[in-house]
Amino acid sequence: MILKARRAVPLDNAAARQGVSVIKERKRQARIKVRKARQKAKRERRAARRAARLAAMAKTSTFRVGSLNVLGSQHTRGGARGYGPGTTRAAMAADLVMNRGIDVLTMSEVQDDQLGVLTNQLGGYSIWPQQTLGNNTQRLQIAWRSDKFEMLDSGSVSFTFTSQVIPMPYVLLKDRSTGAQFWVISIHQSAGGLQAQRDASTVVAINLMKQLMAESGKPVIIGGDMNEHTKFFYSVCNATGFLAANGGGAGCTLPPPPLRVDWIMGGGGDGVSFSGYVQDGATLGRISDHYMIHAQVSVTDPGDKP
Repeated sequence: MILKARRAVPLDNAAARQGVSVIKERKRQARIKVRKARQKAKRERRAARRAARLAAMAKTSTFRVGSLNVLGSQHTRGGARGYGPGTTRAAMAADLVMNRGIDVLTMSEVQDDQLGVLTNQLGGYSIWPQQTLGNNTQRLQIAWRSDKFEMLDSGSVSFTFTSQVIPMPYVLLKDRSTGAQFWVISIHQSAGGLQAQRDASTVVAINLMKQLMAESGKPVIIGGDMNEHTKFFYSVCNATGFLAANGGGAGCTLPPPPLRVDWIMGGGGDGVSFSGYVQDGATLGRISDHYMIHAQVSVTDPGDKP
């Protein structure tokens, strides 16, 4: 029997073709995924280099800085000394601070009832440390405009005020617009015949200023009621080179009179310069027994150095 050759018939294997297509698509998707990952990594490297360049650049922040002893509530209970209640005066102080356009403020002698009023009435401001540092935390506060600055770091050191150990708070602020960073310290020194306590707290403050500058390289501002007309200025200027919001010159010569017991001083970084200093008497007789002092300040952050 003779077998006839049959003509080959092509197979229509749809499953095989689909398998090949799936493999090809998976490879294509894998290539796309790898390409996207490389592009993302490249963008991240560029962003990191740009951020590093920006961080290393000097940046300046210009704002109005002030300091006020609010006159603690305990000193005017029952209308003592001719002043109204501490809470009423705190509300008036908040209004004055906002009216004067003060962006950063150190406050001393704050009492619990006054702190609550200041927190509520200083609209658009952040306040630290409030009650976060334990016993006697309320006495010294730092306030700043929340839309202009953000707090990056904070801390405190202990010192003796009127024979009590209390915290001296400090914060690291960042200008939201320029990126400049700077430290602010709030202080209040013992009054009257307690010179040894004033000397000791001045040493604590100077050591803190030096530490913050050494560790970060950022400018530092300190403000408060020093209860000294000249000695605090001389001690700080000679130890750090800081000058005051109301002036001072080469060789730590005093600023022009009149000199008050409240001071704002600054230095470090790539420079701190003050102008437009005011001893604001609007506080006297109704808010506090101290002038509120304030000035325009420019602080230059040298940036992050390797």
